[in-house]
Amino acid sequence: MSARTQIKIPATYMRGGTSKGVFFKLDDLPEFAQQAGPERDALLLRVIGSPDPYAKQTDGMGGATSSTSKTVILSASTQPEHDVDYLFGQVAIDRPFVDWSGNCGNLTAAVGAFAITNKLFDTSALPTDGIATVRIWQVNIGKSIIARIPMSGGAVQETGDFWLDGVTFPAGEVQLEFLDPAGDGAIFPTGNVVDDLEVPGEKLLKASLVNAGIPTIFLNAADLALTGMELQSDVNSNTELLERLETIRAHGAVRMGLIEDISEAESRQHTPKVAWVAPAQTYTASSGAAV
Repeated sequence: MSARTQIKIPATYMRGGTSKGVFFKLDDLPEFAQQAGPERDALLLRVIGSPDPYAKQTDGMGGATSSTSKTVILSASTQPEHDVDYLFGQVAIDRPFVDWSGNCGNLTAAVGAFAITNKLFDTSALPTDGIATVRIWQVNIGKSIIARIPMSGGAVQETGDFWLDGVTFPAGEVQLEFLDPAGDGAIFPTGNVVDDLEVPGEKLLKASLVNAGIPTIFLNAADLALTGMELQSDVNSNTELLERLETIRAHGAVRMGLIEDISEAESRQHTPKVAWVAPAQTYTASSGAAV
């Protein structure tokens, strides 16, 4: 029985914000995966454990959720006045697809720490103790991000007392600054603060179509017969709602100029996002805490 030769690739499994992913240095990847293309995608899919018809990613590093099925490729920056180039890939769980269309804001919080620890740039000028500044070039969206990384004894201070909702244990606080997120484009790509969005099966929706780092469709919760207090389990278990949101997302993507036809939305799963907004109210968080 023949078998393929196994290869070993240095990698780091890291949390950033409320996401986790597998981080690689670009020059640690096999030569065939150092360039964008099907071979790189195939490698990352296998690392994460996708596609998995069981949706468990047991035979991979993925965590079987969209927030834990992620990959990052980092290298010394090719851009002037930047320290590190950051490329993000969102790996589908049940399909052989890696989406390179957007950034992951959560994992951005881990980029600076990885870059310092792996000396992807000259770290000699960084403070031994205090806050180090790392200048990140986000390759997917072509934008600059500043990360403020706590240092202690010449190393990244990963422990701390900063609590983040959605994360069980405290850690060091990383502050991020997204510089000019709209760039040369428009924050409101249609030119309107509020648009009338026509979607089959829905009443006319009032939507704010925003492109500021991650393209997002903002809707009124009440227009979707939602309250704004829905938890992740409430949404993920509601097949009808998920289908409605995907249809809305596809039509919103066309209006934003991200795709030309709604059929293209399937190959752009990571962006745009859909969010719904409601008046402030008391609710119970996923942890059971009253807010």
